[in-house]
Amino acid sequence: MTSREEGEITETGGGNGEPAAADGGNGGPAATDGGGNGGPAATGGGIGGLFAAGRRKILLWAGAATLIVVAVVVVVVVVLLVLVRGGSLPTGPLGLLPDDVSWVVVSDVELIMAGDATDDAADDFEDAWEDRLEDIGVFLDDLDTIVQAQGGDGSLTVVAGELDFEQIRDDLDDADYDDDSYQGYEIWEEGDLWIEAVALLEGRDELVIGSLDAVEGVLRSLDRSDGSLLQDDDNDIRRVLERVGPGWQVYAFEGCQGADVRGCEAAGGAASRGSESYLVEGSLAFLFRNERTADSEMDDLEDYLDDEFHRDVDIEEVRTDGVFVIVTTSVDEDDWRGLFP
Repeated sequence: MTSREEGEITETGGGNGEPAAADGGNGGPAATDGGGNGGPAATGGGIGGLFAAGRRKILLWAGAATLIVVAVVVVVVVVLLVLVRGGSLPTGPLGLLPDDVSWVVVSDVELIMAGDATDDAADDFEDAWEDRLEDIGVFLDDLDTIVQAQGGDGSLTVVAGELDFEQIRDDLDDADYDDDSYQGYEIWEEGDLWIEAVALLEGRDELVIGSLDAVEGVLRSLDRSDGSLLQDDDNDIRRVLERVGPGWQVYAFEGCQGADVRGCEAAGGAASRGSESYLVEGSLAFLFRNERTADSEMDDLEDYLDDEFHRDVDIEEVRTDGVFVIVTTSVDEDDWRGLFP
């Protein structure tokens, strides 16, 4: 095993990619910027795909090969106050993300596989992730959470659960990856699979997988306890994640592309099992630059959603809450096409 250290951290700008497509509920990894990891380049149109996704079958977690990151539960993080069924959003994986992310998707694997998601969503999710994860000795049944994001160093996916590190090492070795060390963490790189680099964080039951730049950026931040999404109280993505509420899928992204409203800084949503077992409920949050703008743009936002949502989606409530406009929706699971139009 060799060892490499990084002497200087260069801060990057905002995220350089956006979800290729997302109807928010049917499947696997989003297309990434490639980054030497076997995945396709990010598609054009960017985040507009989030709003067009109801008309697509490709999701934020479904698409061609993605960079998968299996992540660390970080002790030194600011706790995120978003409750999901049975607990809170995973502060460990989210704490690994850089503070310049342009979008984040949190998938609660246990809830999805246990039946909270629609049958189609669960099937597509399993189809998208199972084989790719098993390539590196990781199994869906052993996972709690998958978190995907786009940061300045590239695309990341964070997955947490009970991992067999000996199996993972064997599979990486069989695929001709080189064992190395970076900032004191075990890292494997340049093998035959779709992954460029894999950091093993044994003892925490997490990995970090993605492009070499992205993985090393995470490890630098982890080593220095600096630059994390959860350490930035004013981060728009974090604020949306804190506001959208529980769900088997929770996500946030910069801007409100697709909605013709002024001053929208970020948006996101959460999908959850409804009060009736056949319903899917959506909780959407749109973050505006100030309360006055949220008040003035609420009607236009509601008109946009009313015009663009599939006719089977019921908009239950639209209201302001400080700088947020909160939208609640419901739809029969057979008609589920995503959180956004």
